[in-house]
Amino acid sequence: MLFNIIHYCIYVADSKRHIFFNKLNPFVLIGRIPAVKKKFEEQGTTHLEVTNKIWEDKRYGFSIMISGAGLVIVLFFIIMGVFDILNSIFKHPIKSSESPFLICAIVAYIICHFTVFKDDKYLNYFRQFSKWTKRQKWKYGLFSFVFVVGSFALFFYSFKFITKF
Repeated sequence: MLFNIIHYCIYVADSKRHIFFNKLNPFVLIGRIPAVKKKFEEQGTTHLEVTNKIWEDKRYGFSIMISGAGLVIVLFFIIMGVFDILNSIFKHPIKSSESPFLICAIVAYIICHFTVFKDDKYLNYFRQFSKWTKRQKWKYGLFSFVFVVGSFALFFYSFKFITKF
């Protein structure tokens, strides 16, 4: 459930970022052209609604893709950071940088796949999380922010332990 909370908070943050930048988005500004605006009105929608649907669709939207990739990257940073620290403790550390990198990336994706992405589990959690109170949203948003920043900090701190070739 931890990864689902972080995934949801990243999704909400990206959705809010998208809405904030709609005023500068050139694709939204295209919708102000009279011919384009008329075409969308004939279809019973607006250009802004279509753009928001492309970004905010919870199954195939850009925000869900960005939040999924963000979750995998955060988990990768944690796994890679822990690996680097543990690798420095070994008497004969692994000196190759490519294979541990790939293995950590694959492990991060597999963990995310089985805990969040498989069978669209995250949609059930999104329904549950959307009913949070403002206080809960603030609490879990802050927790997710600290978790993400902590994973970056761990990853960069682990550079200190990387073995020399």
